[in-house]
Amino acid sequence: MKITIALPSYYNSPVGGYLVQYKYANLLQARGHQVTIVFPRGLQVRTGLKERIKAPLWALKTRLKNRPLLGSFKLHDGVKVRLLPDLSGGSLPRADALIATAWLTAEAMQFAPIACGRKHYIVYDYEYLMTAPPKLRDEIRLTYLMDYKIVSTSSVVRETIIDCGGTPAAHIPCGLDFAEFGMDVAPDQRQPLTLGFPARRTPFKGAADAIEAAGRLRARFGEQLRVTAFGIQPLELPDWIQWLQYPSQLELRRFYNRNAVFLLPSHYEGWGLPGVEAMACGCALVTTDNGGCRDYAIDGETALVVPPRRADLMAAAVARLFDDTPLRLRLARQGHQYVQRYTWDDSADRLEALLRGA
Repeated sequence: MKITIALPSYYNSPVGGYLVQYKYANLLQARGHQVTIVFPRGLQVRTGLKERIKAPLWALKTRLKNRPLLGSFKLHDGVKVRLLPDLSGGSLPRADALIATAWLTAEAMQFAPIACGRKHYIVYDYEYLMTAPPKLRDEIRLTYLMDYKIVSTSSVVRETIIDCGGTPAAHIPCGLDFAEFGMDVAPDQRQPLTLGFPARRTPFKGAADAIEAAGRLRARFGEQLRVTAFGIQPLELPDWIQWLQYPSQLELRRFYNRNAVFLLPSHYEGWGLPGVEAMACGCALVTTDNGGCRDYAIDGETALVVPPRRADLMAAAVARLFDDTPLRLRLARQGHQYVQRYTWDDSADRLEALLRGA
């Protein structure tokens, strides 16, 4: 099959939903499909002589400025990457299957002709839906009613689509590459007072809550506590919190394996990939009940789960694991075992079956 995967805009860093699509592109190409990833200059169709000149100039400048085009991610040689003026039927390549990867791309491609491929829509926008202003929230909800085969990526996403009146055609959770994320240091061999968390500027990611929780833990455990945060853009952090900026996959694996406990502080997550990665690497997980985590964070069995926006309860849960070593080790081991079910091969099998119409 010829498959087009449409992203909402060009972005050089392979993180989040973009990274998921690059993984799918490689997996589908390895199975013999012709895969093209497309980035639009804009989502609105622009006409006129100036626009016809600007679009190819933008594509040329973007390619010259960004080498490699997808940052550190290595695409298979057979996967094509195209920079398009927009996502209209006149710009999209001809294909058998067309995949929207966000509500913006679903909206832009809703009238694409069948020659561009049977339309599919993988939904990841739960956290943005939950934090959007009312008018935008209604606009996102309408995309779940469009003429797409809709894919839910977690239980909370599936429930949200159904609540909005849509009908998921398939449920395909994200996978995890266990060659990239694994347990190198046994949980009982780690320094016990070590804590890691993701620090992202978007308010609903909860970095401020995690920093406050870390401060409470510092007040109790003192300088023995080691806290490390990672992210793309640096935040204002106390000087006793170590900062790891834009780590490579290898650095991220080492980061997880250095920490006894990992804290995921988000208010909302459609899935919460850092939590799964940390579990795969043997961390005991403390997470907020952010929605997406419900598929893998079972309170008292694979993680400790607390309400969002409650730094005091986050700190109390982490302290509980620091104080109760048998509990920390049990959650780390059971969590590690639980997430082994989330493989990229399984996710690719389900997606390929859907694209074939099975």
